[in-house]
Amino acid sequence: MHVPTLLTLTSLLLPIYAQSPAPANKTGWTGTLSSLDGGLGGTVTVIDASTLRITNYALEDGQAPALYWWGTASTKLSEGFRISNKQVKEAATSNVYNITLDAGKGLADFGTVGLWCEKFSANFGQATLAPPSGGNTPTPTGGSTPAGSTPGGGMNGNGNGNMNKNGAVGVGVSWTVVGLAGVLAAGMLSG
Repeated sequence: MHVPTLLTLTSLLLPIYAQSPAPANKTGWTGTLSSLDGGLGGTVTVIDASTLRITNYALEDGQAPALYWWGTASTKLSEGFRISNKQVKEAATSNVYNITLDAGKGLADFGTVGLWCEKFSANFGQATLAPPSGGNTPTPTGGSTPAGSTPGGGMNGNGNGNMNKNGAVGVGVSWTVVGLAGVLAAGMLSG
């Protein structure tokens, strides 16, 4: 006798989200720099896989002995790492500043960026990057019917599932996971 396995939508979706890495393509993501020290300010924007651009860039005091741009996967810059090997040695001379990601870390490694004094462990300010409205965040979809399934509830379309010759009812579950590059996975389970 075949016994259908119970599979809930929660058990199907939660592991997918829990194991999803941070998206590597964050082009267009932005964040506003907080000003914690040195008069730092501006808006950080991801230009491409190796460049961040700060517009309305302000830094009144760049005289700290070891200022570098850092990134972190948390919101604590002190838990982070250097993302650019170019030392910041002076106050802002332009309202646009480009950060080249050349220290061995990529966009998938961090979601917060900031100016960090390595000698004194001082945070000059940081920004948490976020996608533009309607951006690259995987979400479950409703109303989508994968190929091979029939809308209407059960696999036979009558909303009652499939009854086999032994009187057991099997329930079909269909899903679609949408991500950065469109549909990442679509499938169908039936008991």
